[in-house]
Amino acid sequence: MTATEGVLQEIALVEVQAISGTAYQFAAIVEEITPEMGDRDGEGVVMLSGARLWKKTPQPDYEITLKIYPTDTRFAYSKDLIQGFFNIDANWSTVTSPTDTISTNQEDFRVVILYSDDTTMTAASRATTAGNLSRRLTFKHARMVSYKESFDDKVVSAEVKFKGPAFHTDATGNIIMDSATDGGSAGLAALNAYS
Repeated sequence: MTATEGVLQEIALVEVQAISGTAYQFAAIVEEITPEMGDRDGEGVVMLSGARLWKKTPQPDYEITLKIYPTDTRFAYSKDLIQGFFNIDANWSTVTSPTDTISTNQEDFRVVILYSDDTTMTAASRATTAGNLSRRLTFKHARMVSYKESFDDKVVSAEVKFKGPAFHTDATGNIIMDSATDGGSAGLAALNAYS
C-alpha cells in the first residue's frame, strides 16, 4: 500500500492475550474481523412545556466477531481459539495431541486488532515504524462468549465472539484506539503487557 492511497486494506493482525498470559497472533487463521462498539444512544424526553431533554442510555457491551479457519486445537500455536473458550489457562497446552474438556471458568482476554501498511509488523501490540499508516483497536476485559464451528463449505471454520463492557469497574475505558499517519514522525507505541 502506498501513502497516496490512504486506505488500510487486505492485511491486518489479530492478537489475543489472557490476563497475565502470553500474547498469541491469529492473523494466519482469521478471514474476517468485525469489531462492534456499543452504540452511545439515548432518546428525547418530552417536557410539559414542549421542550425536549436528552436522556442518555448507558453504553452497552462491545463485541468482536472473528471468522477463523482452525487446524488443530492448540491456542499456544495460534492454530485455534477453542482452548480459550473451554479453559482458563494463561499458558495454553503445547502438547501435540491436546484433549480439552470444557470447564465453568471463563478467561479475561485482551484482543488487539492492528491495520497497518507497515509490512514488518508481526504482532499487533508491538510498535509500528514511523511514517506508516496504522490504526489499532484494543479491547480489554473481553470474555470469549461464543465458539460456533461449521463445515458448511466442506471446510472447517468457526465464528468466535468476544464480548466485554465498554468501561472497567473503576470507570476507565476498556476500548482504546490509537493511530499513526502516513509520513508522520512517530509510529504507534508498543502496548504494555496485559496484567
